[in-house]
Amino acid sequence: MRISNPIRLGVVGAVIASCSFLFAMSAGASTSASPANITQFQQKLEQQLAFRVNQLKVLSTDVTKATPPLSTGDASTLAARLAAATANINGLITQVQSDTTMAELRAAQKTMIQGNRVFAVLTPQVFEVIEADSVAAQAATLQSGEAALLAEIDTLQGQPGYANALKHDSAYVAQVNLAAADSAHVSTVVIAQLPQNFPGDTHVFVNANHQLLTADIALARANYDASVIGLASGGYSGS
Repeated sequence: MRISNPIRLGVVGAVIASCSFLFAMSAGASTSASPANITQFQQKLEQQLAFRVNQLKVLSTDVTKATPPLSTGDASTLAARLAAATANINGLITQVQSDTTMAELRAAQKTMIQGNRVFAVLTPQVFEVIEADSVAAQAATLQSGEAALLAEIDTLQGQPGYANALKHDSAYVAQVNLAAADSAHVSTVVIAQLPQNFPGDTHVFVNANHQLLTADIALARANYDASVIGLASGGYSGS
């Protein structure tokens, strides 16, 4: 069983980038609303809207092509949120193109950021739920093999590797259970986050990253324990 790929990094960077953009745009908005300033602000906003459209396409593809597939509930929830955000951003693109005042553009900017949180919430949410579901699927596969692994150990009774195999079987079960528990907790908590929760939910995504790393390490250790049990059939009694 393969170990899941490392958790995609950049979540914190995405949050910082989003906040930096909000600061930059706000600073720009404080300047006098001359026609040139309005045009410049409008062009920046259109560019940032385009960035979000592209990001939403990437996230939508990630959800539909995740391997292993996401759970039905997670896939449905994420797909619906991404579709809603995409519709909102596309609507803003049309609106901004016809806006003629700074007040209109500022309102569109606020909706773009606070109403969707494409980078600060949706992006880490998709990444972490995909990883959590992947870990959960791998843990379930390993759990399904526990009985066969124990039966293999039973055949070693009286042989030099039996005690060592039994010890690693206990470790195997503990590590698989840890991975399953961590991934289940992450998926539930992360998918519950909404745009309006930001920035109060930043710690949720950070903690989820830590838990997924722990789960990945647990899977690696479980696979190692399984390999040692396999070696025990040949008399191996090391650790």
